[in-house]
Amino acid sequence: AVATLVRALRAAGSGLGGRALRSAAPSVARRALSAEAEVSEDTKLRRRLLYRSQQRGWLELDLVMGEWASKNLEALSKDELREYSELLDEENPDLFKWFTGQLAAPESVKKNFAFRKIFEEVQSRMEAGNAQSMNATGAEWVRGWNDKK
Repeated sequence: AVATLVRALRAAGSGLGGRALRSAAPSVARRALSAEAEVSEDTKLRRRLLYRSQQRGWLELDLVMGEWASKNLEALSKDELREYSELLDEENPDLFKWFTGQLAAPESVKKNFAFRKIFEEVQSRMEAGNAQSMNATGAEWVRGWNDKK
């Protein structure tokens, strides 16, 4: 903030005497600080969303959503950030089942652009994986004593 203010004062004060420079300083300072506050709110939101994406509490979702967020958050508009935030409000078990195709997502979630992007990415990774290691039926994977028949 101080460096921005100094640059702004120097730019505004070129050719000005000391008295004129001092009178211009408060308005230049206000403009510099308000521009920085606006940027920092946007930056705070992106950092908060990145943290929520990487710290979900489920390793699989931490990796999937955290990686997607670190690659894409900077390019998102405010509306897209709001939509992504809404997706982060969903419960972990539901998100995992929707992303992996174990359950169909509700229509309200399917409309979310971030859900569609992450779903497509998860599905393409699953298709690229070893087909024998995936549950082909789409049913929940349950590991138990009767797994092998």
